Amino acid sequence: MSNFYKNWLDAMCGVVVLFGFIMASGALPATEWPARLLLEWQNQGPLPIDRAARVTLGVLGGVMCGWGVTLYAAFQAAHMIGEGSARIWRLILASMIFWFVVDSSLSIATGFALNALMNVGFLLAFVVPISASGVLRR
Repeated sequence: MSNFYKNWLDAMCGVVVLFGFIMASGALPATEWPARLLLEWQNQGPLPIDRAARVTLGVLGGVMCGWGVTLYAAFQAAHMIGEGSARIWRLILASMIFWFVVDSSLSIATGFALNALMNVGFLLAFVVPISASGVLRR
C-alpha cells in the first residue's frame, strides 16, 4: 500500500474519532452544541435532546471514538504483516459493510435518511482507498 493510501486511512480514522467526540458532546447540556447542530441538520429542524437521547449520544460517541482507534490499530497491524494481509483487509471491509447496512437501514427506517447518505461518504472514504491500493489481491 502506498503512503498516500496509508495516510488517507489514518486521517479517516481521526475523522471517525472526531465525529465520535461530536456525538459524545450531546451527552451534557453544557457541551451539546456540536451534536445539536449535526442532529438538527440531519433532522432538518429542531430536535429535542432528552435524557434517553443524551445517554445514547454519550454511548454512541464513545463507541465511535473506539471504532476509529480500533480501525487505526487494525490498519497498522495489516501494514506490519504486509504480504498475506489480504484476509485482514477483507475482514475490515466486511465489518464496515456490516456497520453500513445496519446503521443506514435503521437511519432510513427512523426518518434520518440524511445519516444514511453521510454513511455512504464514510464507507467510500475507507472502501475506495483499500480497494484501489491492491491489498485485497495479495
